[in-house]
Amino acid sequence: MKNRIFLLIIIVLISNSCGIFKTHHKDKLIDFENNSLTNESLKLNGYYFAEFELEYGENEPPFIDDYIKKTGINKIKYLSVFFIYEDGFVINIGGINGLSRYYCAEKENYENTYESAHKTIELMLESQNSTEKRTKRICGFSPDDIGSKGLVQIDKEKIKIQLYRIEMQNPTKDSFNSAYLYELNGTIKSDSSFVMKSEMEFRTKEITSENQVFEFRQTEQKPNIENYFKKNKNRFK
Repeated sequence: MKNRIFLLIIIVLISNSCGIFKTHHKDKLIDFENNSLTNESLKLNGYYFAEFELEYGENEPPFIDDYIKKTGINKIKYLSVFFIYEDGFVINIGGINGLSRYYCAEKENYENTYESAHKTIELMLESQNSTEKRTKRICGFSPDDIGSKGLVQIDKEKIKIQLYRIEMQNPTKDSFNSAYLYELNGTIKSDSSFVMKSEMEFRTKEITSENQVFEFRQTEQKPNIENYFKKNKNRFK
């Protein structure tokens, strides 16, 4: 009996300090059970990427700080990437650069170029098929985690992408224990490009203007994981 009480106390303490993980705004989701992009005009045998730069002042990340000290260049080139699937599932990989040493993308040359960042993504895709169990597990694009996963809906020339991001429910005392929904809306320009015009944060109802162009890049493979929402559909009822 004492052991059971002690166990309950531990569970309560953990719950109060870390919080129970919660997925928000499930009622706002695109209908993932009946969604399909098979008849739409976007190419899907690759990924869509947007280029951007971050200018660092202080507290640069590892490896980037070495590059800045060596070259004096503090503008670092990054890629934001969407993998889009025929059933409307989306995986987002944000903030990939060509300088950082990613465990899943070890390479010979590290450069502050967009092409070097693309090489990083290529190696990440190759790593998911590693024969080493540890590498395959770590580099498998986290199939059981909702973070950076979402849904896409296309209506003629309009495109909507919804994404979940992991955040603190209460920043003063919680860990990253909540998934919050974001929505990007834009326009399809061709079968290989679209531009995102706005982003809405469901948590705050805040809408910010965007003008981010995403271009298509063909690949031999994509992240090999199931549609998270279909796989866990009972969580979203």
